[in-house]
Amino acid sequence: MSRSALRWWLLGAVAYLVFLGATFPAQYVADRVMKKMPGLQLVGVQGNLFAGSAGEVDYAGADLGAVDWHFDWLAPFSLTIGYRMHMHAEDHDLGGRVDIGLRHTYLRGLEGRVPVSALERWLPTPPGSATGSLGVHLKELAFEAGHLDSAEGAVDLDEAVLKWPTSATLGSFHADLGPGSGGGIKAVISDTASPLKLQATLELGPAGAYHLSGVLGAKDPGDQATRNLLSGLGQPDSTGQYPFDFKGQW
Repeated sequence: MSRSALRWWLLGAVAYLVFLGATFPAQYVADRVMKKMPGLQLVGVQGNLFAGSAGEVDYAGADLGAVDWHFDWLAPFSLTIGYRMHMHAEDHDLGGRVDIGLRHTYLRGLEGRVPVSALERWLPTPPGSATGSLGVHLKELAFEAGHLDSAEGAVDLDEAVLKWPTSATLGSFHADLGPGSGGGIKAVISDTASPLKLQATLELGPAGAYHLSGVLGAKDPGDQATRNLLSGLGQPDSTGQYPFDFKGQW
């Protein structure tokens, strides 16, 4: 076969693959992602292999709005099926990239903002107990069999207000996420603009164990409202702060 004929043959093969992708339903991509992440549900899927959307995204009972995605042509070079995605609703906006590998599913370059109410499914309080928003700046989240396996990046909790069991202004906090000492994920959490003084470490083990420890106190010793809020934690230590240490399974 001549070089010219080979060139035209390859061009035809590529055109045929593009045609197949344009006519292949986006539901195939959605089914593949949902199979790898059992807690995820995509409803109202439309589009084709290269670009699609879902009118409703539900993860473990949490409504995350709608999502649009577009095929990333650089993904095959990393041996994944990759898409640029945009998740959106009236009160939140989140963009990034999803890569579907052989064992793991990755969310990369995740940037945006979501309300605290979108995460009520994972909060140990009744619905509507807190307000505020989360600023998401995550370099990578890795999931295996639907479970979060690793995380790298940062999350900001801004203008949080507690409404249960009493009303109180909590303020803003920052968390840096990275690998844990024995595997899993480690988050270092601190206050940024809050009446509370917080220094904490949260470790999530690969088998689902968690360990939360740190110290909490009133930033201003004369802030009686904050001191009253903290009094429900028991007796403070000699410095007026409240050390805590919790372990369990999540």
